[in-house]
Amino acid sequence: MAASLCFWLCQDALLLIHPGFEALDTRYLLGSLAVLVLGTLPLHLAYFRNPENFGLDRQTRSLGMYVAIGGIAGVLTAASHMLALRGLVDMDRVSSGLASLTLGVGAMTGATAISALVALPGPLGLTSGILNALTGLAITHLMALGALGSSFSYATIGLIVIGTMLLLLLVGAAGGYAVRDLRATGSRGHPRRGGRFRMLAEALPIPIILVSADSPHIVFANQRFHQQFGLLSRNAADGIDALYVQPEQGHKLAELVRRSGVVENQEVEVWSSDGTVIWTLVSARAITFEGEPTILMGFYDISDRKATEEALLASEVRYALISRASNDGIWDWDIPSGTVYYSARWKEIVGIEPGQRLNALDDWLLRVHPDDIDHLRNAIGEHMAGRAPQLDTEYRIRHGNGHYAWMHCRAIAIRNTEGKTTRMAGSQSDVTLRKTYEMNLLNAAYEDRLTGVKNRAFFSQLVDIRNTGTAIWGTAIILVNVDQFRRVNDSLGTVAGDALLIAVARHLAERIGPQDAVARLDSDEFAIWLHNVSDHLAAHDMAEAMLTDLNHPYLLNEVEMPVTVSIGLAAPTLGDAASGADLLRNARLALDNAKNNGGGRVDLFDDALLRETNLRRQLSRDLVAAERLGQVFLEYQPLVELGADGSNRLTGFEGLMRWRHRELGLIPPGRFIPLAEESGLINPLGLFAIEQATDLLTNWDAQGLAGDDLSISVNLSPRQVATRNGVGRLLSLIDKLRMPPGRLKLEITESVLMNDPDAGVETLEALRQRGIMMMLDDFGTGYSSLSYLHRFPLYALKIDRSFINRMSVAAEALRLVRSIIELGHDLGLRVVAEGVETYEQAERLRDLGCDFAQGYYFSHPLSAEAAGNMLARRETGGFDGDAHYAADGPVGAGGE
Repeated sequence: MAASLCFWLCQDALLLIHPGFEALDTRYLLGSLAVLVLGTLPLHLAYFRNPENFGLDRQTRSLGMYVAIGGIAGVLTAASHMLALRGLVDMDRVSSGLASLTLGVGAMTGATAISALVALPGPLGLTSGILNALTGLAITHLMALGALGSSFSYATIGLIVIGTMLLLLLVGAAGGYAVRDLRATGSRGHPRRGGRFRMLAEALPIPIILVSADSPHIVFANQRFHQQFGLLSRNAADGIDALYVQPEQGHKLAELVRRSGVVENQEVEVWSSDGTVIWTLVSARAITFEGEPTILMGFYDISDRKATEEALLASEVRYALISRASNDGIWDWDIPSGTVYYSARWKEIVGIEPGQRLNALDDWLLRVHPDDIDHLRNAIGEHMAGRAPQLDTEYRIRHGNGHYAWMHCRAIAIRNTEGKTTRMAGSQSDVTLRKTYEMNLLNAAYEDRLTGVKNRAFFSQLVDIRNTGTAIWGTAIILVNVDQFRRVNDSLGTVAGDALLIAVARHLAERIGPQDAVARLDSDEFAIWLHNVSDHLAAHDMAEAMLTDLNHPYLLNEVEMPVTVSIGLAAPTLGDAASGADLLRNARLALDNAKNNGGGRVDLFDDALLRETNLRRQLSRDLVAAERLGQVFLEYQPLVELGADGSNRLTGFEGLMRWRHRELGLIPPGRFIPLAEESGLINPLGLFAIEQATDLLTNWDAQGLAGDDLSISVNLSPRQVATRNGVGRLLSLIDKLRMPPGRLKLEITESVLMNDPDAGVETLEALRQRGIMMMLDDFGTGYSSLSYLHRFPLYALKIDRSFINRMSVAAEALRLVRSIIELGHDLGLRVVAEGVETYEQAERLRDLGCDFAQGYYFSHPLSAEAAGNMLARRETGGFDGDAHYAADGPVGAGGE
């Protein structure tokens, strides 16, 4: 396309010098361009479909094809020029003879220009082609004028004759040079004489060239040569010398061919088509081609083989140096034959006499420690299977002196083309000193400094190592927890507590075997991993023996203190443990069950506990969506004021959270509240309870059912105020509610206050300033300090139901209830009794001066609708001491 545009511009230049150019009709000018472009379009399409047929490759393409292309282009150029002139001259007549002759001149011009470019070498061909094209265009212009009606002057006829002679002279020169110089055209210029050779050379899969015997000029190169080396397109002027990385190699090769006539398999470095260096194997032979002495050369790429040879040589040198200089023992295992080479240093570090012959793998493996042999075999197998990039492991091996030494082994495998391991070689070094030092540090890092037994880090590593069912088979885990250890610390001091822990650790260490491990996991908790136990029954017997040893009084700070422990036991023969982590989890569940059942006992993780565990998992999972699905709701238990005159006045309700599971029915709060606290769901559930209770109280106010003195209370979990974020969310919710002071009460346990008394005071004060009254729930069941109790801004104390139930049958319980009531009043607090179930209990509390009471004697927990109905009856005088609402008996799980 670029050549077409150049021809058209040259024609326009001729039109510029023609008289009357300013009157040129541009339609004819553009039409001439269209003829030229559209006429050459098929040539362009043919080029793009098969571009290799149009490359200027003088050795492999027919000169006749280029002559034909040039002729077609010349005809189109002449036709285009005549069309352009039609817009410039006045056409009196058209001479078909001169028009045909003009087209012929155009064809001859294009053919000879292309011939000159293709046939003549270098600048000569370029100069000749350009001169030919310009001469032909000038003659075409003059003859086209005559064809379109212009008359010829003598000067014009002279120019045409001179130009034609020059054109014929150029044609003859180009043709003669092409016929004479066989080196330029090669066999393609004479397909009859060289066609068979070209066909054979192109069929060969290796690069083939013909080189002139007396110069570095390339006579012929097959397509494979051009693809691999691209020499002619990169630097054809240098000839064959440009192919060699070291040209003297080519000269030496040519000299050998001249002397002996043939050269076989010479290794030569040559340049590839992308500029990289490759190694080739060259064979050459002197032949006569077309009467000319030439050298036929073939090239074979051996770069991969040379790289392998160089790598092998470097490896052998390194191997020799390493074997001499390294302090490691070298071994080399030929897997197909089964023989192993052990260096002298390898034998020396293992303590084998120099003359002793070793050549088998068992000579090595039979010396490995029994506890390490499986690990070593597995490591070797993993690397041979390709699952590990290399063998890198440590093990113990029996030295010639009878002792075991620590070895560090590294190795790499060699595989064949099918990926099968055929060889493995590596080194072995003695690391006994380092391992001894590491073990001493490890023992120090894994030892509990107070008790002398192992610590939590050691036991955690033991759990991580035993991560399969096979690894834990025949073992068992026992967890031991000292009951009420905090009571010992607080009453007798930390020195006495430390002495107790040391005594417990000593008893446990005396009970276990040499293969067992005992570790202190927490301040008052120990773990024992038993090995070589037949089943859970045998482990249970050992746990019972430990319980007997530990459950007795201890002399601490000259005070004899009774102490009990709780024990949880898990074994793989019972339960679902498939790893050490599972076994530890099951033992933890068994220990929790033992403590929840009063402590001082051994609990075994069995099928029943497994079912309980699975149920807990299901409940924990379902509790996440319980509120969203509307399964969580509140029931309301009345709070009654015990009047001195014998009246029972309804003053409020306690909102109690309930969960109705879609499959399991009503879930007791004692089951799902701990799950909510463990999972962190208690925060949103607690806020939900406050919102539900206050919304209900607002609705009652709107209906006129609740007077100004009616309040509602909600339990507050310790987890809700354990962090600043939890306290912040609670206060934000209360700020949004805008309840009148005294209408909302929050019940907290003693643990909320005593875990961090200062933070507890701050939190309660913030709630009091927002009009929230605080009630201390379950008073007497936990641990509280009277020195702190007066600091808390509380409204009331709630006596736990356990004291109320025993008040009628145990004198000490009655005295305790009386003391709590008197203490509360002395501190300026109101007192509430929980769990009142009989008339006698209510009257006894009234006599003791208790302010409020709640329980089944008055009413079981009610739905929101039933509580509203109770309020309506109160407003009509329907609630008194003789008309309580326990006729149907207890419902659900009681008041909590």
